[in-house]
Amino acid sequence: MFIAKAVAATLLAGSFGGLTSPPSGDAAYEKQTQLEAERVACMTERGLDYVASPEPRHTWQPGEQKRLAGDVEALRAFRAKYGFGVWSPNVYPKDEAVNPVQRENPNNKMLMSLSAGELKKWRAADESCFSQAVKEVLGKTVTSQEDYHDQLDAAVRKSLSVLDQDKQLVGLGKQFASCLGVSTAEPTALDGLSHTKIVRQASDVARKAWKGELPKGKTVVFRPNLKPAEAKPYLDKEIEVALKDLKCGEDFYPAYSPKAMEITSRVYEEFGREGAAQAISSRIYRKLV
Repeated sequence: MFIAKAVAATLLAGSFGGLTSPPSGDAAYEKQTQLEAERVACMTERGLDYVASPEPRHTWQPGEQKRLAGDVEALRAFRAKYGFGVWSPNVYPKDEAVNPVQRENPNNKMLMSLSAGELKKWRAADESCFSQAVKEVLGKTVTSQEDYHDQLDAAVRKSLSVLDQDKQLVGLGKQFASCLGVSTAEPTALDGLSHTKIVRQASDVARKAWKGELPKGKTVVFRPNLKPAEAKPYLDKEIEVALKDLKCGEDFYPAYSPKAMEITSRVYEEFGREGAAQAISSRIYRKLV
């Protein structure tokens, strides 16, 4: 299977970021709930059905908050079993640490009952109502849901760029880069660098098995669909890379991650999105597109 740009946020489980005293997520979730309420009202005015479906509040896995805070021991324990979380979903299909339960959108059954023409009309109205809701609740102008996510991603990148001017992080970044043997030393570039390489590898493996057509004008990242025994050798190598990355970055991550998560959380609150902890995965993905 492949994941296109519009649904980047749900690509892979991540293990970067940090948590000191970022927003609790309550304000972001309240805004998200308001967005959905406005969306429902708008669709109702147009005589169309829509059930509010805000993203569910995040359920923390054991040790996850420590990992997001850059705790080296917590990261080591996770990576020793799951690596970066790229191949482990295949190897451990029933493990919620890397295969969290996915909820079904309450609108799916209704959408499946529509004809092609009705579905086209519904989607056009939904895009318009979403843009209207964003304007009313957040005061932001977006042309579509994809544009909203693009603006969110751009805002996170711009906000994180200040970390490349942080003298402490710059110094630690140089040490990290030297240990990894890479020329890139900017803190934001180093964050997830080794992880991204594994994602590329997994996408290349899965691409070879893909028989369908690719969407035009889209950069596509494939997610592997291998059986546990087939994926295990890849995971073993991923674990080696992940542990080496952590050894090289054992001073970098505790310093970088809390600041990165603080910034990401505040941008997510501005955009009315709960789930900044999962935004790290999205950033890994978006480096590829």
